[in-house]
Amino acid sequence: MPWCERSAMNSEQKPLRILYLSTARIPSEKAHAFQILKMCEAFTQKGAAVTLLYQKRSNSAWTRQIADIFSYYGVRSSFATKQLFCFEIPVLGEKMARLQFYAGLIFYLLAAAFFIITRKRSIDIIYCRDKFSLIAIRAIAALAGTPVFYEAHDFPQSLVWLQLFLFKGADGVIVLTEQLKNRLLQGGLPAAKVLVAHSAVDLELFESSKKRVPDVRARLKIPAGAFLIGYVGRFVTMDQEKGLRVLIEAMQHVPDSPAPVYLACIGGPMNAVPSYLDLIDGLGLNRERFTFHDLVPVGDVPSYVAAFDLAAMPFPWTAHYAYNMSPLKMFEYMAAEKPIVATRLPTVMEVLADGVNAILTKPDNPAALAQAIQQIVQDPAFARRISKKAREDVNSYTWERRAGNILAFIYSSMSEKRRAAA
Repeated sequence: MPWCERSAMNSEQKPLRILYLSTARIPSEKAHAFQILKMCEAFTQKGAAVTLLYQKRSNSAWTRQIADIFSYYGVRSSFATKQLFCFEIPVLGEKMARLQFYAGLIFYLLAAAFFIITRKRSIDIIYCRDKFSLIAIRAIAALAGTPVFYEAHDFPQSLVWLQLFLFKGADGVIVLTEQLKNRLLQGGLPAAKVLVAHSAVDLELFESSKKRVPDVRARLKIPAGAFLIGYVGRFVTMDQEKGLRVLIEAMQHVPDSPAPVYLACIGGPMNAVPSYLDLIDGLGLNRERFTFHDLVPVGDVPSYVAAFDLAAMPFPWTAHYAYNMSPLKMFEYMAAEKPIVATRLPTVMEVLADGVNAILTKPDNPAALAQAIQQIVQDPAFARRISKKAREDVNSYTWERRAGNILAFIYSSMSEKRRAAA
C-alpha cells in the first residue's frame, strides 16, 4: 500500500497519537484557526488519535458567539481538545497588548511543557505550526524523547540563524510551497527533512452551495443579469494589502459589455473600507457597483463563492506572497468551479497555470488585471473550460489527502531515525 494511502497505524496497529500544539486564538476570524481544525480532522480521518492543545484566551465579540467550534468550522470527525490557562489582564488595555500577549504565551508554554512531560507515554509525536511553540517545546520534547514535526508558513524574518537551527532540530518540517522549501534548503536544511504540502479544501462543503446563490446575490444587492467579480478573504493581513486597491483600479478599465460589472469583497476588516470608498470616488466610479462585507460564517463561504461569476486573487508582489503563501481561497475558488483571475506569483504558479485552469496576470498592474477580467466576461466558453479544469485539479488538494501525505512523511522520518539509532 502506498505511503500516501496508509492509515495512521504503526506496526502494532495502534493509532499514531498526535499532540497538536497551537498558540492560536480559537475560534478566530483568521484563516489559521480553520486550517488547524481541518488538519486535526483530516489526521483523525486517516486513523490518528489527535489531541489539540491550545490557549484559553478571550475572543472578540464576534467569535464569542460561537459555542461549538466543531460545528462552526464544519468539522465532522471529532478529536480531543484541551485548553490551557492563558494569563490575561484586561485592565492593561491596548497599549499593553504586546506585553499581555507574551505573558500569556509564557504561561501557555510552561503549561504545555508540563502537559508533555506528565503524559509523554501517551504522545507519539508533537505537531505544531507556530515558532513560539517550536522554540520552547523542542527542548522539552528532546528531554521527553518525543519527535517534533513543524509546519512552517513563512521564512524567518528575524533571528534567522536561531530559527533555522530549531528547524534543523525538528524531526521534520512541512512547508506550504516549493518556494519556501528551496529557501530552507539554501539555509542548510537537508532535503529529506522537508515536505511540501500545499493548503487544501473540503470538497463536501461546496456540493450544495449553488442552491443558495439567489439568496446571496440578493443579500449583496446584485441586479439580475449583472456580472459579479468576487473576492473572499481578509482585506488586509499582517498589515499587508491583499491587492484590493489594484482590483478596484482595474474596474475603471472594464466596460459594461455584455453585462454591467459589479465587485463584491467578503471578509473584512471593515476599517479598511473607507479608504477603498475614497479610491472609488477618486476614480469617478459608481459606489453602487461595489460591496464590502465583513466576515461570514465558515459554512457560508462556499455559497458566496458560488454566487461569483469570476473569482479574483489579486495578490501584490511581496516576499510573503511570492514565496510562502498557499492561500485557502485559491482552492475554494477551484472547488466552486469558478473562472479564476490571479496574479502571476511563483507560489500561485505551483497550482495554477495561465490559460489552463486560470488566467494569470502581472501583479500590481490594474490594466493587465482588467484585460484578464474582460477575457472572462466576453468568452464564456473559455471561462467554462478553465473553471472545469480547476475543479478537476483540486481533487489533488483535499485535507484528507494532505494529511495522508504528511503522515507518510512522519512515518518515513521516524523509521529513518530508528534505523540510524540501531
